[in-house]
Amino acid sequence: MTSYPIQLLDAATDKLVEAELHDDIAEKQLIDWQFQWRPAMQTYLKRLAENGIGPKDTAWPQSWHWDWREKINEIRGLLGHTGYSVVCRDVTQGMMRLDLTSKQARHQIQRGKPLVYVDYLEVAPWNWREPYADPPIYRMVGSVLTHAAFTRSVNEGFKGRVGLHSLPQAVPFYEHCGFTNFGTHPDEFDGKLPYFEATPEAADTYLKGDLQ
Repeated sequence: MTSYPIQLLDAATDKLVEAELHDDIAEKQLIDWQFQWRPAMQTYLKRLAENGIGPKDTAWPQSWHWDWREKINEIRGLLGHTGYSVVCRDVTQGMMRLDLTSKQARHQIQRGKPLVYVDYLEVAPWNWREPYADPPIYRMVGSVLTHAAFTRSVNEGFKGRVGLHSLPQAVPFYEHCGFTNFGTHPDEFDGKLPYFEATPEAADTYLKGDLQ
């Protein structure tokens, strides 16, 4: 595993703090998910329920059922799959799983070319900016992971091409990052998740800009 120095924004002080990007999701990250992320998620779900919000409401977190240990076990030992994690003050703040080999671009100007596909990307619950959540502790975690996906695409020789299916709640984020929204398809994820793709030009713009 290789670690890279990065910075996150401390939401309380509005100042940058030192953090690390790891090109792996190790056991430490899975322990943080199990013993810190999951209890925080349960606390948030309880708060939503107390306010009359249930699983069928749009405010209910759409990643609430994700099991990161299972997601990493699925790709353990498989070539062409990898993970990234963001760590600050020895606590995992975000994770991402990538598929480097099995997907091809759909955008008209790059159709059929290889790309990096983001299987999953999630930020720790205490960093969410949601109406019923506590104020976030850190910002820019999702941006750092997206930056890592673009960078990995460049390093793989894919020129920044990245694709993903987005949870509906994350659509504004990926549109802000410069991805093209191709909408949903009835044969994919029950027609519920829109497909997004970024061109090399979009990746270059993102990589040259300031993380937000």
